[in-house]
Amino acid sequence: MHPPIAEPLTRQVQFFTGKGGVGKSTVLAALATAAARAGKRPLIVELGAHTSSSHLFHGPDVGYQPSEVAPGVHATRVLFEPALIDYITSRLKLRPIASLVAKNSSLRRLFLAAPGVDEIVTLHRVAQLAADERWGPVLVDLESTGHALMFFDLPSVLEVFLKDGPLRQVVDSATKLLADEQRCAIHIVTVPEPLAVNETIQLHAQLRKRPDLHLGYLFINRVPRAWLDDEETRLVKSELAGASAGEPWASDLALAQYLAQRRLTAERCMQGLHHDIDLPTMTFEAQDEGGASIIAELSGAIERAGIR
Repeated sequence: MHPPIAEPLTRQVQFFTGKGGVGKSTVLAALATAAARAGKRPLIVELGAHTSSSHLFHGPDVGYQPSEVAPGVHATRVLFEPALIDYITSRLKLRPIASLVAKNSSLRRLFLAAPGVDEIVTLHRVAQLAADERWGPVLVDLESTGHALMFFDLPSVLEVFLKDGPLRQVVDSATKLLADEQRCAIHIVTVPEPLAVNETIQLHAQLRKRPDLHLGYLFINRVPRAWLDDEETRLVKSELAGASAGEPWASDLALAQYLAQRRLTAERCMQGLHHDIDLPTMTFEAQDEGGASIIAELSGAIERAGIR
């Protein structure tokens, strides 16, 4: 593990992105757990159609209103209609009228069809939660890499078309939040596998081009364990090619050889990541357990690293 730099993890708003299937939500949940144990009030914000917090913590379903999914850890899911009502309320100052506007079928179809409205109300909701003193840190679980790039590009794209008015105010607020180095950080989660590593390096390069974005940590998840040392690996290879070929235990040796090769591939992938990505890095070993056990193990590793 590289010497940890705790500063990026003290930001009020932290975004997590990475290729699908790398365990991003699990890493985020572990960080939220460690933050809660340190006496903070972490809030997980989920933007996808499906929630991960309920499954990972074996807790209640996560809805629009923040709810506790584990001791000291709360979660919320950004849903279009209530987020739209919140946005309209912020403009009209009358929630009953905002609800009528948002639920009007004709207006609803207009809102859904209008480009950028969904993203604008999402940005408004994230900024709203970031300004709420009850929560800290606010941990935003973005979807796939492509969605994350679109999310971060959206304010600069929209501000070209929005010259003034309430929508421009939302965009300006989101732009200000993302650009605030003292409040916001973006973390990248990956696994040491060739496809994931290539996508991670490309993602990092694209984010690096944006001077208004501030990168935090690189989290390398699910690193295979080193089951054999170099001498044992050579011995297994020799046995499979010679005396143990065709013996009943040959399948066990083949499995050991496969595990050793997986570790070697992971080490090469991590070398590539360290070469191309100059971020403070935390690595997490692959776990045999599932769900809450993984979160407990990863949050323990975070605490042992002195992250607060």
